[in-house]
Amino acid sequence: MKTYARIVIGTILILAAGWPALAQEQAPERAVVPLSNPAKPALVEVETMRGGITIKGYEGKEVIVEARTREKLIARSTEGTTPAPALAPIPPDTPEPPVMRGGRFRDGDRERDKDKQAKAAGMKLIPLASSGLSIEEENNVVTISTESWKRAVDLVIQVPFSSSLNLHAQNDGDIRVENVSGEIEVENLNGPETLVNVSGTVVASTMNGDVTVSFAKIAADKPMSFSTMNGDIDITFPADVKATVRMKSERGEVYSDFDMNLKQDVAKKEEPRREGGKYQISFDRSVVGAINGGGPEIQFSTFNGDIYIRKKK
Repeated sequence: MKTYARIVIGTILILAAGWPALAQEQAPERAVVPLSNPAKPALVEVETMRGGITIKGYEGKEVIVEARTREKLIARSTEGTTPAPALAPIPPDTPEPPVMRGGRFRDGDRERDKDKQAKAAGMKLIPLASSGLSIEEENNVVTISTESWKRAVDLVIQVPFSSSLNLHAQNDGDIRVENVSGEIEVENLNGPETLVNVSGTVVASTMNGDVTVSFAKIAADKPMSFSTMNGDIDITFPADVKATVRMKSERGEVYSDFDMNLKQDVAKKEEPRREGGKYQISFDRSVVGAINGGGPEIQFSTFNGDIYIRKKK
């Protein structure tokens, strides 16, 4: 059984006397997705280019998706983004800027802006604010994505408590998960990740942002990992957790209120010599600790930040 829903909703205009007034607040696009087998857990996969992802566990047996498009346009700052609608007049004698490969201006952008101003003279801008929300369900796997180049889109998704999650965000948004008990994998390029009252297993990584997780309980036999390049890692475990923790921070500190049996673990990596090449040995220094006698390995890694491993009160 396969359910497919694709939502592309245009901008809502409110007509008034004289020139039409545009709606300042759009209602979110909303879809209710039935599962092929409601008696079994779902896997929900979400990917966004720009915008945040919020997941909330609830008692229902469907996946409910709401997408809200932000009012503010994304300014053109990198390859592939769109210009803001209000264009300042460009003097006719302004020289064309140099071409920057992969930078802020591409060849011909200034000329196209001039041409747009001429063509749109005396006309009003009608904003296009569709999220390009796309949802597909097959065999209890729900795949959700957005396609919006002009504005960021924030997703709020309700899932059954026992759902597993695979979440990916890139820019202009946080990832937040509440009250979910399945296997959770989250990845964010530029933004923090916050998981509250989750159970099961978590693999969480971000490039720029904090990783904050509080567990109601954890799976007893599966490894987990938490990593960020620039940010803190703050994880709260149940007091009776049994784990072997491997901790590493290049420019930060590690703190915990658990009693740990610590040891310095120097992992040796040896690259064999190739013909005409060089021989290399490197050492990755991590601190390893056993909590409540040890258990599955949990990795913590940050380059520029601190690590906090907390005991749930």
